[in-house]
Amino acid sequence: MISYTEALEKILSEVRHYPSELISLDQSFGRVLCEEIKSDRDYPPFHRSAMDGFAISSQNYTPNQVYPYHRELPAGMSMDLEKDEKAIRIMTGAPVPEGLDVVIKIEDANLMEVNGQKQVSFSTKEIKPWLNISKRGEDLKTGDLVLPKGIQIGTSVASLLASLGKDKVSVVKAPKVHIISTGNEVVPIHSSPLPFQIRDSNSYTIKSILSKYKIQPESVTHVPDLESEITKQIQIGLEADILILSGGVSMGNLDLIPSILQKLGVELIFHKTAIKPGKPIWFGKRKNTIVFGMPGNPFSVQTCSRIFLEPFLRESYGQNQLPSYKLPYHGTKQRKGGLTEFFPVQLETKDNTYLKPISFNGSGDVRAGVFSDGLGIFPSDLSQIQKGDTIDFLPW
Repeated sequence: MISYTEALEKILSEVRHYPSELISLDQSFGRVLCEEIKSDRDYPPFHRSAMDGFAISSQNYTPNQVYPYHRELPAGMSMDLEKDEKAIRIMTGAPVPEGLDVVIKIEDANLMEVNGQKQVSFSTKEIKPWLNISKRGEDLKTGDLVLPKGIQIGTSVASLLASLGKDKVSVVKAPKVHIISTGNEVVPIHSSPLPFQIRDSNSYTIKSILSKYKIQPESVTHVPDLESEITKQIQIGLEADILILSGGVSMGNLDLIPSILQKLGVELIFHKTAIKPGKPIWFGKRKNTIVFGMPGNPFSVQTCSRIFLEPFLRESYGQNQLPSYKLPYHGTKQRKGGLTEFFPVQLETKDNTYLKPISFNGSGDVRAGVFSDGLGIFPSDLSQIQKGDTIDFLPW
């Protein structure tokens, strides 16, 4: 039985890098970039007013100086200064005409009209060049690297890509995934379970993780604990890039998955890790197919999906791993065995931010992850966690 760290290292050493596909920006939300994005021009592409106000020159400015003006420049238009023109009214986002290098905001302007002539003065005592102006290229220069590969396209990234004119983007093509849940005691979600049966929740846990990366499984199947049926479905599943099973990997007489995988030529990389929950997890490969054999209990599947499956997907997509944090724990916890324990916690902030324990009844508790913000980690080398001790926290 290997440690959590060793198991994760073995999983990440088997990452597959999937090909790319070109899709429209409209279809790309949630997908992962497979190309570097560079700036197509300077941003801003001109000296841009950052305020509604008046554009003037910083040279020879004195407070309360009177400026006649007769023109207004809105965003989306440009103008050249006329002879002897010293000030123009300007809107936020408009290009500042050449020869002017200061924008004084409208709140600091004193507007007047003398004999039909509009005039303005300013009480601002000191100004300097480029006050309230975003200079051309101060955000980006033409050819600058804007986004590296491996960035997931969310709201800010989509907005930036649109600004850069990227109506089509190269993204990582989603792998083909098959999901198989097993167990005589498991019935489909729409069924009425008998007193000794439970509904299939594990498939939905796995699909939820996949959906974060816009992966739609090729098939989702449930099979009873019959060797012939399981073998048939695994043979189909081994045609995918990733096969994910739940149940049937422990030590019971009907835990048939390990022996079936062996008969079908799947190479075992490890079976069992020193963690709680999720100890029986099975991991292997056949040719280009990666196989995850998850335990059957709901919280075990949630935990293993977060600490093993999701890191594998992120590494395959060229993404950075989700961060972990060190936060104080507002509870006490005693060691029960020598396993690294993952348990649900809530974030709570009063004077500072800390981890609040959530009561649950083990890996079979269907409520275990509900209302939690992530997993606290109880390392195997500690005998207890006391209130105020700092522990590692993995957000969902």
